Amino acid sequence: MVECVILAGGLNEELTATEAVPNKALLKIGRKEMVRYVLEACSQVEEIKRIALVGPVEIFSFLQKDYPLQLVPEGDSMLDNVVAANRSLQTTNPLLISTADIPFLNPAAVNDFLQQCLPYNEDFYYPIVTREECEKKFPGAQRTFVTLQEGVFTGGNMFLVNPKKIDSSLPLVRHLLEHRKNPLKMVSFFGTGFVLRALTKRLTIADLESRFSALLDVKARAVISRYAEISFDVDKVSDLARARQIFGEQDEVKEDT
Repeated sequence: MVECVILAGGLNEELTATEAVPNKALLKIGRKEMVRYVLEACSQVEEIKRIALVGPVEIFSFLQKDYPLQLVPEGDSMLDNVVAANRSLQTTNPLLISTADIPFLNPAAVNDFLQQCLPYNEDFYYPIVTREECEKKFPGAQRTFVTLQEGVFTGGNMFLVNPKKIDSSLPLVRHLLEHRKNPLKMVSFFGTGFVLRALTKRLTIADLESRFSALLDVKARAVISRYAEISFDVDKVSDLARARQIFGEQDEVKEDT
């Protein structure tokens, strides 16, 4: 079993001001607030025991009537929110940590990621998605990719972590959260040599896993996901427009069938 943490704190003034909502997770996409798509995907996964949503409690309390949800008050940063959720859940089960801004997330994507992480022997799992999968699922969407020997990848917007390793992994978690949209900046965490190897396409997935593990004294593994839904987040006005366009196209197909 795993516990799920959905991060919905902080402000995005560009989006919240444009859409006149108090929190980005409440942006309407299709017929629902964006956070509902993430909640629905995770609540349908049998492996997930509990779900905690971190954010302004007063804003999200209305969701508790629809979902079995534990609300956790937000801190000053995404990293603080991870720590707050870990302390609130008080669990030894692995924590599946997801952002609230991935509206295309579905149960199959979450299940696939968790199945690939079994038997949860490592301390840290991070999904990566190939450029081919991203462009096939979301043509025209803007993502940043890094070239490894195994292929061209972007990062996902969730990870699985051993709660006992949260404190020792804080530098890595902070770096991943801050630069989750830019894999090259993620690689910069490991030093200039790694950046140069990435730029010259000599870096391997095993190199990254080994460096992760050595720097933070954790067992880390990258998981190749075939679900590009994990990687499509809404952080800019252009992202929101593209997401709404895709949802509109999907609704048109449903109405025609």
